[in-house]
Amino acid sequence: MIGIKERIKRRLSKLYAVQQEFLEKNPIFDTRYLDKKIGDYALSIVKYPQSYAPINENNIAFLVTLLCDDGGHTELLKNLIQALPPTYKSKIFVTGKTRTEQNFVDKLTEIKQKSEISGVDFNWKKEKQSLGDLLKQILEFSPKKLITFLHMDDTFAVALLALIKKHTQIEIIFCNIGSHHSSLGMSFAHLIWEGMPSTAFVTQTYRGFKNTKVLGLCHLTKENLPVFTEQEVSKTKKELGIPENALCTMTGCASYKLFEQGRSLYLEMIQRILNENENIYHVLITRLDNEQKNTLKSLNISNRLIVVDFTSKFKLYFKCADLFIDSFPISSALTMIDLMSLKVPFVAFKNTNNLVFCFYEYLPENYDYLFDNVIEMQSGIEKLLNNKAEMKRVADANYAYYLENFEGSKVAQNVLNANSFDEFIQEEDYKNFKVIKLFPI
Repeated sequence: MIGIKERIKRRLSKLYAVQQEFLEKNPIFDTRYLDKKIGDYALSIVKYPQSYAPINENNIAFLVTLLCDDGGHTELLKNLIQALPPTYKSKIFVTGKTRTEQNFVDKLTEIKQKSEISGVDFNWKKEKQSLGDLLKQILEFSPKKLITFLHMDDTFAVALLALIKKHTQIEIIFCNIGSHHSSLGMSFAHLIWEGMPSTAFVTQTYRGFKNTKVLGLCHLTKENLPVFTEQEVSKTKKELGIPENALCTMTGCASYKLFEQGRSLYLEMIQRILNENENIYHVLITRLDNEQKNTLKSLNISNRLIVVDFTSKFKLYFKCADLFIDSFPISSALTMIDLMSLKVPFVAFKNTNNLVFCFYEYLPENYDYLFDNVIEMQSGIEKLLNNKAEMKRVADANYAYYLENFEGSKVAQNVLNANSFDEFIQEEDYKNFKVIKLFPI
């Protein structure tokens, strides 16, 4: 039952009310009726300025909820900004500006080298003023394209998109950064940026939007790839507690990707690997909640499982791994491409129970170390760990694939040139998946 304070807040703020309705009903695929509520409200309260600067063809704007030191969407945004041709000027507009500036210093410092950052601190009590202020900022920058990297429930940003779509010629590209979640705002996109054909299929078939374009994920340019010395890697492995002659496996992801219905088949597999292979140490980069910690504790896994918190040095950590192990039941997309670029071999998981939870289409076709069941995945891990030549072959082949498909300058150019939709993707292509369901945000 909704309390008095909650009812008052919903009555005072239409955007807050729609956000809560969305959160109560998620996970849901088709959110168009909620987008309409947001758009109608925005158009009713904000008067559009009659004059603004003409569109600058070389200005690219980004609309973001928050920038985070450990968020995949922030890394994707940073890569894209760094990969833009020098003739383009970019500017980021953040709906939580002060929080971003105060709490996420490391990533922000990198981004500011290439792009200006502006925005507002959205306040439910001042939603009309906040919308007007941010709309004015964007119009003064007069971008050709506005690319979004939004939290799924950011009703304020969605309201802004409604105003821009209605009143301007700015092209809105909605980056589907949370393809396994419900999401608001796609209704106002001219083009929906999808990472893979499968995510485009879900958007077309279940979310109700046909205007998708598979553009992949934008990684670093070849020139910007990090280089780590043997000394740096050796020192970091020692800091992590990995003996000199031990093998290191690793996983890094948000913790929810490892659990399902109070159980973790992933952790149970790691338990077996460590029990059966005394020379293996496994590093898990994540942040567990109390319930997840209790699940881990109940398994009584070997102390050769090393759990560490998220870090801005995650790529150096990745480089310490002899072999990286994908998360499941929910796989990790951008991580796979990080590993390709770093020449770290990895084993991936294809969740045939639910298409939305797996990202196998980022991999080379017929990838030798993609598995759809845990037992075969464990066998593949142990096979690779016992064959250094094969691990090198996989790493080199994956690096070549990264250069061809995810290298930053190539993807950035694809995004800048995107002006048409994909053909409709047929359900027959995904008939082997049992269900298609989203993960709650």
